[in-house]
Amino acid sequence: MARKMPSRKQRQKIVYEGVAVLVILCGIGIWWQFQLSIFFLVVTVFVAVTLGVIASSYAPDMRKKENKNKNPFTGLPQKTAMKKPSKLTAAKKQTAPAKSASSSERAGKYGVRPDNVILQLPLEELSGLEFEQLVFLYFKAIGYKPVKTPEAKDGGVDMILTNKADGLKIAVQVKHRYKSGNQITVKEIRELDSAKKNHRCISSWFITSGTFTNAALVEADTRRMKTSDITYVENKIIPWKERETAKITLGAM
Repeated sequence: MARKMPSRKQRQKIVYEGVAVLVILCGIGIWWQFQLSIFFLVVTVFVAVTLGVIASSYAPDMRKKENKNKNPFTGLPQKTAMKKPSKLTAAKKQTAPAKSASSSERAGKYGVRPDNVILQLPLEELSGLEFEQLVFLYFKAIGYKPVKTPEAKDGGVDMILTNKADGLKIAVQVKHRYKSGNQITVKEIRELDSAKKNHRCISSWFITSGTFTNAALVEADTRRMKTSDITYVENKIIPWKERETAKITLGAM
């Protein structure tokens, strides 16, 4: 037969007696060792009774659900054996991230993280495709209608913007070169200018988190291409990104 759990009063009595007797025995030992007055024994008994009452008050009522995993005498949490998850549960946990992932993650393709994660990460922690997604989200937020080109077949154009004012299409190339020292060159300017024609765009815009060489800026000016370097990113995209991050943080509270 299973051993019956003592009632709370019985457990409180056990705790009370255990603490009180221990304190009294310690007091008697000290009294005997140092030959103290009888008054010390009286104080010892008083202290023993007080500590016993305090300690016994921590014995939890095991009938309550919140005390289920507590030690019945000390009221402290006690370790319980962890249940091994079933195969079905483990399988659900493995598939859960795929269901909860944002659609902006492109189903995990190319390792691009969800939009809400990208918005909260500093530039140096973003991959090239994630920086491109950040730029895409920024243009979408300020009123453009950005459309991404297929990653494997972008032909030198990452996205196409529709100009708000006149409806003309702009071919955009995005390069993540933050603190890399690797500048955009004349060759890349020419490639974008050539690629815009394949996408039937009237104008082009080169955006980088790094900088352009002087020759690249001259080439872009000659071809009437708009260029934006880290200064544009820090003055326009980052402030917007920080506002969006604040909204995410407040929404999670």
